[in-house]
Amino acid sequence: MVISVRYGQRPLLIVMTLTAAAVALRCRLTRIRMSCSDAFALLGTAHRGLSSTPVALAEARQRSAPSSSSRGERGTSAAALTLSPALLAGALVAKSSRSVKGREGRHAYNVVRRAQSLVSQIDFRVGQIVSCERHPESDKLLVEKIDVGEEAPRQILSGIGKFLTPDDVVGSRVVIVSNLKARKLAGMPSEGMLLCASKTEGEGEDEILSELCLVEAPEGAAVGERVQIEAEDGEIGEPFAPNKVAKKKIFEQVAPDLQTDAEGTVQYKSSNFVTTAGPCTAKAIPSGRVS
Repeated sequence: MVISVRYGQRPLLIVMTLTAAAVALRCRLTRIRMSCSDAFALLGTAHRGLSSTPVALAEARQRSAPSSSSRGERGTSAAALTLSPALLAGALVAKSSRSVKGREGRHAYNVVRRAQSLVSQIDFRVGQIVSCERHPESDKLLVEKIDVGEEAPRQILSGIGKFLTPDDVVGSRVVIVSNLKARKLAGMPSEGMLLCASKTEGEGEDEILSELCLVEAPEGAAVGERVQIEAEDGEIGEPFAPNKVAKKKIFEQVAPDLQTDAEGTVQYKSSNFVTTAGPCTAKAIPSGRVS
């Protein structure tokens, strides 16, 4: 009988093969009056490659056969057992089954392990604004230089010029999104996003920003420190590369759940933005949006 199976059905093939081998072994042992323990010892020897020729059974039969000579009619003294291909296949399949079981065990472990949370795929970093000026061609854009612990400050453009002046923001300890793809705004490159909290007025097409303030990290937080968010939907993991963030639109999925609570603490859903020095805040705008 020929059985063709895919990889996912290998355990079924293994069970069937072992069952057939066990039946053949049982019949063989009945004929030669050998105990199961001795048979498995011989099978193990053959599996290790130490017996490719017939294996003598004199000692085994002396241990397992009764002393009475009444059973001599059923066999010959000093008989030899040739391990059949089916038995050798059974030994090899047994080894294969252990290997498959190990792979399945690892797979089962991966299934029960919690996945990485969506928000931890975004890299929120503590930064400090070292300089700022208005964009020469846009009144609403500010051009900030932000130290995030790298060799040189990052240039980030933010559309906050209607609410804040360069003097308002210089020296502030802020939070940026650092793993967004660089893009040009009004002809100038921007290498990330400065987080702000805001409130709006109106609805639909008439909705406009009415209030805005910076999201601030606590004074004791180190420049360049990654903000931690213990989300309920998974574990904290390494942030994704900018290309992957853009391709999978990860920030667009995270952004609707960024907010401040009633005390102005910045949150993803109900999980706080936390640094080693405490939570990030936007106390001027409680219960607001963060973007």
